[in-house]
Amino acid sequence: MASWSARYRAGECFAVWDELRAYGPDGVPEGLHEDAEAVARETMRRVAANVDVIVERLTAVGYAFAYPEYARQAPTKDDLAAVRRAEQVIGPLPLALRACLEIVGGVDLCGDGGSALPHVSYHADPYDERILYPDPLMLPPGSRLQRDWESWGGDFEQGCACTDPEEEDRCRFHSEGFPFAFAPDEVHKANFSGGQQNILLPSNAADPELIGARHRTGVTLIDYLRISLAWGGFPGYDEAPAFVAVPGMIEKLRRDLLMF
Repeated sequence: MASWSARYRAGECFAVWDELRAYGPDGVPEGLHEDAEAVARETMRRVAANVDVIVERLTAVGYAFAYPEYARQAPTKDDLAAVRRAEQVIGPLPLALRACLEIVGGVDLCGDGGSALPHVSYHADPYDERILYPDPLMLPPGSRLQRDWESWGGDFEQGCACTDPEEEDRCRFHSEGFPFAFAPDEVHKANFSGGQQNILLPSNAADPELIGARHRTGVTLIDYLRISLAWGGFPGYDEAPAFVAVPGMIEKLRRDLLMF
C-alpha cells in the first residue's frame, strides 16, 4: 500500500488526515511517524504558499494591515530553536502544530478592509461586530511557545523537574495540561476585549483540537486552516447571516489556492 505522504501528494488530502486523526490522543505509532511527519510538512508548505498569495493580494488592493510587519513572518532560527526546546521542556507537540510553527511561521491578517472588505475592521469604526466577526487568520511564530510558557510561570531554560523519569510529582503544566495561546479569538481580532484560541499541550495527537474557535467546537487545526483559507483568510464569512453580502474580494483572495 502506498505511503500516506505519497497518497497525500496524489490528491488524497482529506482521507490521509482522517486516517492520521483516527489514532487519537496516542498519536501515530512510532514506525509510521516519519511518514506522518512528511504529510504534516507538505501540508504546511501548501498553507504557507497560500498565505503568501493572500497577503500579496491584500497588499495589492491597499488592505490596511493592523501590524504590517507581522502580516507574514517566515520562521527564524530563534523560532526553530524555541520549537525544539519546547519539545524538551513541555513535551511532544502535535505533528500539525510543529509543522505549522516550523514552516508557516507568524501570520496576522488583522486590519481595516475598507470598501474591499467592509466588515473587517481593527482601527476603523466598526460596522456592527454583533452581526459578523470576520476572524482574520492569525498564526503564531515558534518563539510564542517560549513567551507563553514563561508567562505562565514556567522556566524555559531550566525546564521542569517533573520531566525527569525519577520525579514522581507532576507540575501543574504536565498534570493538567498547558493551554498554548495559539491565537486571539474572533472578538479580540476585531480589537475588542476577547479570549483566546488554545491548543492543549503536551500532545501526541497528529492534528490537535483548536479550543475557543467560536461556533466550531471540536475543530482541529488542519480543518480550521482549511475553513480559513477557503474564505480567503477570513473564516467568519462561513457563518455570515443570509442578509450579509459576502464581498467579491473574498472570491479573489481564495481563487486557485492549493488544496491541502
